[in-house]
Amino acid sequence: MDFNELLEQECRLHFNYFDNDLALRIASEINEHVSNTYPKPVGIKISHRGLPVLRFLMNGRKESPWLERKETTVLDSGHSSLYTFYQKEQNPLFAQWEQDSRYAICGGGFPIIENGEVTGTICVSGLDHIEDHLIIVHVLTRLLSEQLGEAI
Repeated sequence: MDFNELLEQECRLHFNYFDNDLALRIASEINEHVSNTYPKPVGIKISHRGLPVLRFLMNGRKESPWLERKETTVLDSGHSSLYTFYQKEQNPLFAQWEQDSRYAICGGGFPIIENGEVTGTICVSGLDHIEDHLIIVHVLTRLLSEQLGEAI
């Protein structure tokens, strides 16, 4: 995965409208996908328009600060947290964030983009950080393609 692929994902995986019901569906799909594909549980956090919409810890997943750290990274950067990981060498701000316990310079946080504006986050934590990112991309790709009736 590279920088251009991450930007392409952000451009492709956006919403015309996002609400709490959709957040619940996304979390349910993430839970099902992880249960069927991975041996370890994850935590899921979805926030929208400044409000925590959903926080779910799969059976066996313990509480950790990573969901909030990934959320902060996405909201402050306007990009996926994996984007900041790949750009930390080119962006001195992201390099500084790597030393700040409020941020997570790793994958697993993805922006909710509505009509070109970042309005929230979808965060997954518990696996390798790239797997955390890929889980979100997989679920959003499937859900958005169903909505549009075509492959994205």
